[in-house]
Amino acid sequence: MKTWTSPFLASAALAGLATVAASEAADHGSHWNLMSDAYARVGEILKSEEGTTAVKRLNEELSALKEACDKLEVKSQNAPCHEDVRRLLSIATFNADPNDPNRNKTFPTHIPDFVSPEMREVMVNWTPNWLTSSWEGYPDPTDYGAWQSLHDELIDPMEAAGKQLLKTYNLSTEEREIGGVRTVIISPSENRHPGKILIHAHGGAFYGNTPETTFDRTAPLANHMGIDIASVDYKLMPAPDWDILDQRDQVIAVFDALTGEGGGYKPENVGIYGCSAGGGLVAMATNAMSHRGGALPGAAVMQSPQTDFSFNSDSTWTLRYDDPRTNVDHLIDSVWPMLGITEEKAQDPRYSTVYDNFEGRDFPPTMVQTGSKEIQMSDGIRMYGVLRSAGHEAILDVHDAMQHCFHGHSETPESAEAVRRVAVFLEEHLGSE
Repeated sequence: MKTWTSPFLASAALAGLATVAASEAADHGSHWNLMSDAYARVGEILKSEEGTTAVKRLNEELSALKEACDKLEVKSQNAPCHEDVRRLLSIATFNADPNDPNRNKTFPTHIPDFVSPEMREVMVNWTPNWLTSSWEGYPDPTDYGAWQSLHDELIDPMEAAGKQLLKTYNLSTEEREIGGVRTVIISPSENRHPGKILIHAHGGAFYGNTPETTFDRTAPLANHMGIDIASVDYKLMPAPDWDILDQRDQVIAVFDALTGEGGGYKPENVGIYGCSAGGGLVAMATNAMSHRGGALPGAAVMQSPQTDFSFNSDSTWTLRYDDPRTNVDHLIDSVWPMLGITEEKAQDPRYSTVYDNFEGRDFPPTMVQTGSKEIQMSDGIRMYGVLRSAGHEAILDVHDAMQHCFHGHSETPESAEAVRRVAVFLEEHLGSE
């Protein structure tokens, strides 16, 4: 049974839950630094206390948070910092009972009863990077070396996990240059679709990941369908002479090479898919190919796609502090400036695909897949809407309570079902061999 928490204690805690003393606020360069210390302190208290005692200690020891937030030099960070006060109050009250199996100890989020035990374990143990004690915020938007270092720190463990997946599914890989772009071909032990292939655009906010770090997005589908997948190693941002549209064009170059002279594939036998930034690149690439006319992929799958860089989608704001995978403030403060996203680009349909007019031109059958616990949900819903309104074939596949790119957790039933639905869609719409 969950420990009862006095509403009066909880209300008192709201006056200033969770950070260092206000006198120390000046030592923090940003609200991210301040809050990382605060979350570490909350964790220490919750390990040693529980119930109303824990809430009382939090109130006594961390009462200066709101004042500390107000003293941050960058005033645009005051409101997000105050919102974290609310979040920390939730952590204190939700986690006062250490035996509650349905609460994430660092990121309070509702986990419905129907979520599988396997996915529940993922959600309960997920720790957003911006809530760890070592988090100091993203690098300066123009510090290319720092962004590269941040990316490199994540590569080894992700590649190791990916290699294990390849062994689990008995898949092989081959590095190949296609259309002048490095790709990694993931092949099943038994190819049941020898005349077909899928193009994969990986996620990573346009600055992170490689084909080798995203085998969790390719291995399960290659195994389930028995099909080759060409994962595109597009050039990453940031770069002073590079643009997201160049990444888009590299995805198109792979499609053109596969379907051109000597490529070996008919356009209708080539599918294209990706999640997050990859889903956005799929939207941009198929839209550009539609505008130019001629050959199109047989089918497209956009998973959790970024289709509006202007942040005009509803879930961007309604789920702003409830998405365990993506933080809007980080995107606004650091990632978008690093990517070179200006106000003009954010409204340009070459980038923000939902703003284009899709009437009177061909477009491949499209599946939009998303979870209901992510800020990109509305981006996907809107993309589905504009395609359907223009008379194109499109389906919307929303998975309740699922987080951003949830299909990558191959050990869970929810991921397996998402992969199965993608496979069914692609097998129905790719051409005959």
